Amino acid sequence: MLITSYHNHSDYSDGQTSAEQMYLAAKAAGLHEFGLSDHWIKPDNPNCEYASWGMPWERLDEYVEECLKWKKELDDENFTIRLGLEVDHFSSNWQENISQLQDYPFDYIIAAVHFAGDFPIDHRAEDWQGLSQEQIDAVWSRYLAKIRDIAASQAYDFLAHLDLPKKFNFMYSEALNDEIEHTLQSLSHNQLPIELNTAGWEKDCRSPYPDLTLLKRSRRLGIPLLINADAHQPAHVQHRFSEARALALQAGYTQLCRFKQRQCIMQEITHA
Repeated sequence: MLITSYHNHSDYSDGQTSAEQMYLAAKAAGLHEFGLSDHWIKPDNPNCEYASWGMPWERLDEYVEECLKWKKELDDENFTIRLGLEVDHFSSNWQENISQLQDYPFDYIIAAVHFAGDFPIDHRAEDWQGLSQEQIDAVWSRYLAKIRDIAASQAYDFLAHLDLPKKFNFMYSEALNDEIEHTLQSLSHNQLPIELNTAGWEKDCRSPYPDLTLLKRSRRLGIPLLINADAHQPAHVQHRFSEARALALQAGYTQLCRFKQRQCIMQEITHA
């Protein structure tokens, strides 16, 4: 089984170190395929505050060129760099944003939602504090609507952190159960893979994205899966991967995705 991690960040966006350091750490850690996916964000709302953690638009060419440079230098029979990008989805301008990426040789494009309207979902716990349960549900509902929009667009290769709004432990109520199911069915219908993102274990929620309950529901609906570290520093490039594989098996998954040139390739989970 090839051990892969495609959702990771360098200092082109909100990572803590250079692309070179991340690639060298991934190779030293024994990963077989590794990709950076720095944040590329072009919002449809001027109130979305992203400049402090998103890649400056004008650096996209530089980012791609550097990733390809390290691919040429570091690829060998045991290690392959894959070229990726994490793209925030905005319902009114996603087509324009995606069209700007078509001429780049990406192996995968990750869809992400970090804003519900201009509400910053995962920036600060303080943004959530003081909200009523009804207001919390409303944020989750806007978030889920964008996930369904992502699935229907068929413009991306997989979805980042399915249940990201739980990061600070502000959970949806049972009133949203049907909407959660509708969202999972949309992912299933459009065969959009999700990731088991191990970074959630270190957040306030102390749970990967998604949790085991959602992971089991995703498996029952046949939604493809891959495991990613969402690493922002070299020490985390393969963070808690053994636990993640065990969790995937517990949920009923027997295969994981890998990507090459925007194509999903399935492989068996051979060990936990």
